[in-house]
Amino acid sequence: MIPTGAMFLEKSGRLLFRWRSFTPVPLLIVALLLLWRSRGPSSPLWLVVGLALCIAGQALRAWVLGQVPDGTSGQNEKLIATQLNTSGPYALTRNPLYLGNLGIALGLCLIAHDPVLLVIVAALFALQYRAIIAAEEGFLRERFGAQFDEYCSHVPRFWPRLKRSAAPAGPWDWRRALRKEHNPAAAWIALAIVIVALDHRPLWPYAAAVGVTAALWLAIKGWKHRWLKGGFTEDLRRRLHETGR
Repeated sequence: MIPTGAMFLEKSGRLLFRWRSFTPVPLLIVALLLLWRSRGPSSPLWLVVGLALCIAGQALRAWVLGQVPDGTSGQNEKLIATQLNTSGPYALTRNPLYLGNLGIALGLCLIAHDPVLLVIVAALFALQYRAIIAAEEGFLRERFGAQFDEYCSHVPRFWPRLKRSAAPAGPWDWRRALRKEHNPAAAWIALAIVIVALDHRPLWPYAAAVGVTAALWLAIKGWKHRWLKGGFTEDLRRRLHETGR
């Protein structure tokens, strides 16, 4: 029988999993209030390390989403798994996507050079993803049984075991990675530019950079949905249908 605390954690995780794309919104509001305290000159090291973390986190996410099959990892609203991912990044950590998220989140806090924000984000990240991971593990254990338990015995839950070599994975598809990651990548890049802009004048170079980011994002989205081949209407109809559900 599953202990009450574990059941509550799994139920909370399932709810957070469904809304995980929107849970950062309240945090952004708090962050905006905190950011005004720490605006001003800072060591370039904050920016360099922060960007490095963001890029590393994004690279890890792109590695995952460019090689996993459909019906497994991704931006799904409910827990699904047609097969158990154990190769590539999943041979190093059972949650590479969430590790990538952590890198991007902490990287943005470093770019903002705000230690208080860094601590708050790290704490909230740990609370949210501990529950989500518990829900996913319960689902995968129910779905795959002994196969999942065997996988857990060799691969750590979160922090990668770098001494362990990654098992060969399927071919990496940059097109698939781009289709899956253009939204989150554009979001954190634009946010990073805005954070840096708050410390500098004039603002127009940063506004131009955000504009270029938005233009590239729209170009990739148009390519993904084939807007130039008549896909715009179909894409708009699909989004309106999803909004009305």
